[in-house]
Amino acid sequence: MNQKPMFELRRMDPDYRVLVTGFEPFGGNQTNISQEVARAMDGLRTVRCPWTEQPLLIEVETDVLSVDADGAQRTAQRIQRGEDWDAILHMGLCESCEDPRVERLAHDWLNMRLPDNHGRRIEKKTLDGLGHRGCWLDLSIWDDSRFPSKLMVSCDAGAYLCNETYHATLKSLCASDHDTPTPPPALFLHLPHEDRFDASRSTAFADACLGYMVRPYPVNVTHVVAMCLPQTGPSVFLTQRGEKETDAALWEFPGGKCEGKETFGEALEREIQEELSLKVSARHPLGTWFRLRGSDAFAIHLILAAGSTDEFTPMLSVHQAASWDDAMSPSARSWAGRDGEMFEFLSEALRPMS
Repeated sequence: MNQKPMFELRRMDPDYRVLVTGFEPFGGNQTNISQEVARAMDGLRTVRCPWTEQPLLIEVETDVLSVDADGAQRTAQRIQRGEDWDAILHMGLCESCEDPRVERLAHDWLNMRLPDNHGRRIEKKTLDGLGHRGCWLDLSIWDDSRFPSKLMVSCDAGAYLCNETYHATLKSLCASDHDTPTPPPALFLHLPHEDRFDASRSTAFADACLGYMVRPYPVNVTHVVAMCLPQTGPSVFLTQRGEKETDAALWEFPGGKCEGKETFGEALEREIQEELSLKVSARHPLGTWFRLRGSDAFAIHLILAAGSTDEFTPMLSVHQAASWDDAMSPSARSWAGRDGEMFEFLSEALRPMS
């Protein structure tokens, strides 16, 4: 008797696991584009590496969040319970947007223009009082041509549920156990209404984001931490590199390379103690900048820090000078690497809310 050959069907193992979230409708809307796109992305899907065009198999888990306090905290609470992914992409509706907008910062601020779906309305309140939180991805190296519309990068995620959700997720990721300099990345993507930008284009935009999130750099990088230590004003502490150092006599945010399995906080506190004999407490990232220097590649993470400035006496070893500069005003200093861009960014990252 002839028998048909038997083949074992094996499910391909994904290269990465990511969480993609959207929101349910709110504010009188019958639909929410973020919910539609999230549901469309659920399961295995292939995206392209932005640097090599290599196909990457991604297992997408989706979650539609309620528009209330529980929804805003849901992902953060899952992280606190030990769930983890290689990346987290939050999505929400931006009623005023013409094109998708990638959010670089989550503000430490809640000022709800209308009640959420459970009637909660909070006005002019900080979320934790520890300052705005930034993502640890360099969005400046993302290529416009990989997206179905112009890549819009924003430093204003609003003051409603989208911002509250983003802030809570970034905070929980930083507090989670990880043996890498930074935790897995998280971003917030604001999507226009489907009348302006249809769901298929929004899905393609989200796919392009995922490619950059799981493969953030074109080459392997050395992770570097840089300290943003503000005082009233706000002014920030800067140092000038020594004449015999690389980038001699140029100004920078002090810090150094992460070693072994150090987290960003552990590395920053050690480096500042070693180089300046100062004790500071690392809080959280404000942003990340990719830098090529010769054959070396670096991911430089600007970390917000806290420390007493009343008896502030740095002991200079590898630096020749130190100074406080007003972060809200332009600077004419000569900068090492991309530290000038980092300084300019502080006008957003340290901006007080009102």
